[in-house]
Amino acid sequence: MMNQLETDVLTIINPSNDYIFSKWKEKISMPSNYNLVNDITDYGQKMFQTIFEAYVIPVENRDKFIKKAACEETNRELFHQIPLSFLINTANIARKVIFTEINRFPETIKDIGTIQIVFSDIIDTFIYYISEYVEEKSIQKDKNQLTKESHEERLTLLGQMTSSFVHEFRNPLTTIHGFIQLLRSENPELPYMDIISSELEQLKFRISQFLLLSRRESVNQEKTLFNVHDIFDQIIAFIYPRLLEFNVELERRIDRDLYIEGYVEEFRQVIINIIFNAIDVLAEQESSSAIKVKGYRNEDSIVLTISNTGPKIPDDLLATIFEPFVTTKKSGTGLGLYVCNDIIKKHNGKLLCTSNDEWTTFTIVIPIASQELEKRTKEN
Repeated sequence: MMNQLETDVLTIINPSNDYIFSKWKEKISMPSNYNLVNDITDYGQKMFQTIFEAYVIPVENRDKFIKKAACEETNRELFHQIPLSFLINTANIARKVIFTEINRFPETIKDIGTIQIVFSDIIDTFIYYISEYVEEKSIQKDKNQLTKESHEERLTLLGQMTSSFVHEFRNPLTTIHGFIQLLRSENPELPYMDIISSELEQLKFRISQFLLLSRRESVNQEKTLFNVHDIFDQIIAFIYPRLLEFNVELERRIDRDLYIEGYVEEFRQVIINIIFNAIDVLAEQESSSAIKVKGYRNEDSIVLTISNTGPKIPDDLLATIFEPFVTTKKSGTGLGLYVCNDIIKKHNGKLLCTSNDEWTTFTIVIPIASQELEKRTKEN
């Protein structure tokens, strides 16, 4: 139960009292950035509200209340732009303003001092929890930065390794592939030549994936205009042996007038990688396996969906599926989808993934070729 002096003091300290808040604003050093001035003003109002409400609630609930309020404040964008020392100083200025107003009352020093002690304790607790949360966030930010730098270092090292190793590996592979073609022409009756040739083609594809990480393969490439439907004719011819091997049914419905301006080999790489991933997943299940591909135009974009009937991807993995070194495969590198996402971004598009108990779908949204868009505009 508050006495009359406390009631009178709280009337002055009430956040709705513009006078005491204006005194606080006069004493703090506002930055030149107008947006920050608004944020700091809003922060000050919330701070006075917290101080006021903390005083009137039961003592046993006070600490928990202040901690919650401090946590909410530290989640604001302001704490990423203003030094903690500045925000602590604003709380101390609030203390001085409050004490100055309390000292205007004619009551005894003892009565006034008791109220000041409570307010001081509230403000100190508020400062403590704000400092604690900011420190925790800073530590977490440093950890995240270290993790990011570690990933980047690993990618840089991997790029250097693959660039040197895979180039050396590709030379004898090209020789082997040439002799296979020669054997097929001279001895067409030899068995298993198609299988050997297909496996070599897939090996070349995997090598190309790694070379993309080094960023050297795309330096001399030029953008071209290509048709998505025609690209799929080539892709299906390439992946057909694997579809047959694992008894996977492929259904496609792709409009014939979809044109993209970009790097055709890289785009083909994305589609093959997503379908190969789907086949790998479907090969492990006993139920019927199917892949459905759809391609259509949506306003000024091309939408391409590749769906498979494999198991649902867990939500936690789905959130990081395009990050490097994330994989569910025992022998996977976790780089395939990372490369795919990077390629689609380079084409100013987006690569998305959704998954439920029935279908896992990868969706590519990519701008339609400017020439084709201009042509359609003139026709309309």
